[in-house]
Amino acid sequence: MQLELSPKQPISRRQLGLHALSHRWAGGLALSPGADRQLRHHYVELFTGGRANETLELSERDAALVIKRLAKLTHQAETRLNQIAGTAGREGYPERRRIAPNATAWSALWRCASELSMERAALESFVRRHYGRFGLHGLDDIRSMADLNRVLWGLKAMLRRKGAKSPSRLATKRAA
Repeated sequence: MQLELSPKQPISRRQLGLHALSHRWAGGLALSPGADRQLRHHYVELFTGGRANETLELSERDAALVIKRLAKLTHQAETRLNQIAGTAGREGYPERRRIAPNATAWSALWRCASELSMERAALESFVRRHYGRFGLHGLDDIRSMADLNRVLWGLKAMLRRKGAKSPSRLATKRAA
């Protein structure tokens, strides 16, 4: 009797989710596809206690277990980064690590500045006057999320004060 080998089945939703989660977990490592696969298989073997060596061998129960544990690790790592990025530079919060400002943070800074009718020269002056003691003498000195958050919180405080003095457009609209 001859043994027939079945062709590999297409990837399931659960396996696809595991692959995506694995990429989030190891995303900063910039691994080659082979190394990424090896790392994923290592976690599969580790979390299943050796019952499976790769994603194709996972039972539904083991797949759920691997996803749960990998999600927990990913969440812990991302939470740490988000906390650092969100509170770094804020009064009373220690700065744990220098993180470069991302495009979203820069976009928020420029949106706040435009709401205050500040162009680049006015924003440079604001940064120099208010944050010179922190070593920020202009926008080019903003090199971390801590630096950007300091300036952004100052701009947001100005926006709040401005909003309290002048009624908003919505408040002045009258019902028909």
